Amino acid sequence: MSTWFPTLSLAERDRRWAALRALMADHGLDALVVFGGQRDPLDQYVAGEAGGTVVLTPQDDPVHLLGRFPLQRFDEPGRDRQRWIADFRVGAKLPDVLAERGVTRGAVGVVGLSSRQVGIYAGSIPHSVWQGVLTALPDVTWVDVSAEFEIITVVKSPEERDMIRKSAQLGEDACAAYIAACKPGALESLPVAGAVGAILAGGGSPFRGPYILERSGPSRFAWGQPEWMTMGGAPRTLRRGDTIASEIFAFYGGFETQQQIDVSIGEPAKEFRRLEEIVLESHHAGLGALRAGMSFADLCDIMHEPLTRAKVWNTGPLVQTVSPVIFNGKTHEGTEHDPGLAHLPSLPPVVARDGDFTLVPGVAFAFEANALYEGKRVCLGGTVLLTEDGYEELNTLPNRLVVVDA
Repeated sequence: MSTWFPTLSLAERDRRWAALRALMADHGLDALVVFGGQRDPLDQYVAGEAGGTVVLTPQDDPVHLLGRFPLQRFDEPGRDRQRWIADFRVGAKLPDVLAERGVTRGAVGVVGLSSRQVGIYAGSIPHSVWQGVLTALPDVTWVDVSAEFEIITVVKSPEERDMIRKSAQLGEDACAAYIAACKPGALESLPVAGAVGAILAGGGSPFRGPYILERSGPSRFAWGQPEWMTMGGAPRTLRRGDTIASEIFAFYGGFETQQQIDVSIGEPAKEFRRLEEIVLESHHAGLGALRAGMSFADLCDIMHEPLTRAKVWNTGPLVQTVSPVIFNGKTHEGTEHDPGLAHLPSLPPVVARDGDFTLVPGVAFAFEANALYEGKRVCLGGTVLLTEDGYEELNTLPNRLVVVDA
């Protein structure tokens, strides 16, 4: 078990606050309000810890509005932790805090009205809360800067890169535990439990976003959380000839990485090996092209070309940014070539690539090349960090189809 537990310094805090104040200056804002509650809670970017709403003005120290008293700040385990924001308010109203700061008119930036993060495109602010704010401050012009804020968070500083490396290390440990639990006769829930336990044991958390995705069987093309997690009923029992795969979400200090582990119980059928070849070609094409200055769109196209040529399709993006997850490649491209989907009442619609930006050092990606054909699916890859000198591939175990003895 690793004894390396990086943290973020006050210098990193000050760097972030300066970047956000520059954003405010660029947009002529008198204040910035950052709501938490997103898949990746963005109030943590300002406060160093999640759980509320942050108000930042050009000169004053920020205020963290919390829903309950933070007792963990004051007991023995918590009092020695370095806190970024000293001024916390429990139950305070946002309009009152802004008025206290002299902001009752002018322009105020808002993070949370919308989002690029998966599943919360319409934002994370409760309707009643926002209506109360609008009523209390009728002379304020509200400016949605969610996208600009999220793009700032995508580029990682040297300290943040260490947090990403630690998160990927936890994901690697989770993959090892997952593989060790994949045995004929075992419930499919056991590898899931092994992965989650490894993350927690290593000082991380799996408890954000969708928790963990998993699917097993000799023939499968769906992707998501298994039915037993949401509907009850027994998990499947693994058998020779099955493959079992998971998308692991490892979090450390609020930083997410992803690992796509795919395990075959016994030697896989030749169809799986063909899909593995396509996926590996996609993965290595992306690594070979990855460089600062290229566009995310070009990276997506390069990674998709092997799938297009092979006339297979994908159930998830081949690549996405992580921490936060806001840029994604397209999905469900090429389903018309798969005769194994002929029994469906209709084919799933193509989900277009979501957004574009110019890649710069400090951006982390989930490489998750996946390919499907006639009920077979292979998905491989882990976390890749773009650096000034090239890239770092932070995971190894999920970068191949793992075969365990049956």
